[in-house]
Amino acid sequence: MSKNNKQQRKLAREAVLQALYAKHVSSEDDRKVLHDIFIRYEFDKMTKKFVEELFNLTIKFSEELDKKIESNLNNWTIDRLNVVDKLIMKMSLCEMMYLKSYDISHKVTISSAIENAKKFSSEESISFVNGVLDSIYKEL
Repeated sequence: MSKNNKQQRKLAREAVLQALYAKHVSSEDDRKVLHDIFIRYEFDKMTKKFVEELFNLTIKFSEELDKKIESNLNNWTIDRLNVVDKLIMKMSLCEMMYLKSYDISHKVTISSAIENAKKFSSEESISFVNGVLDSIYKEL
């Protein structure tokens, strides 16, 4: 994968996180949220497809993803999680479980989750997100 493609994928994950967050805080229609994201970012066709799939599948499998995350939290419940951290973990898990056709290594997905935690969440979130995703990754 070229450097440009990697950059596109990195931006794609940021866009999906923003879209999921927008959906979480508003009751906007999924298509409207995606439409807004595609106006904000200029993605190529492949990247657009990735963004759409990751966004839609994260929503579609939301309950399953929550359960998987919660079963890997020690003395903690999913509803106590910071929204951004939860969304980062859900979309990363979704990517690892349901977007296998992209052939993205789990390490790349987790590394990207950590990048997003650094950029959009708190210092403590970095190791927390890494720890939870790492323990789930070992079960996949």
